[in-house]
Amino acid sequence: MTTRDTVTDGQDLETVVALLDDEYARAILTATSTEPMTVQELADRTEASPSTLYRRVERLKAVGFLDEQTRVRPDGHHDSVYSAVLTDLHFSLRDGRFDFEIETETDEDPADRLHRLWSDF
Repeated sequence: MTTRDTVTDGQDLETVVALLDDEYARAILTATSTEPMTVQELADRTEASPSTLYRRVERLKAVGFLDEQTRVRPDGHHDSVYSAVLTDLHFSLRDGRFDFEIETETDEDPADRLHRLWSDF
């Protein structure tokens, strides 16, 4: 099931703008918008160090722009892969204030997502 959510609660404009001002964060989002990727695959594509990318991945996950999944390898081990779930970001300036709206798309059932978010606390 694919859902499309509009998320602005809990997000502040400065956090979102600062995150997207980072070239590595943008590179992660653009690369993972077409296919799930591991941090090593992202490092190969962006030439950034894995530690730099892990920090950006954690920030992107924290604001809900990136989703983590598990991919099983043929040898039985598994990797974490990341997919961009950010689909739209709208800014507006009206009546002396900025507003923004974030839209995300996820395969996760809303009930499962709520349960996962709640269990993170």
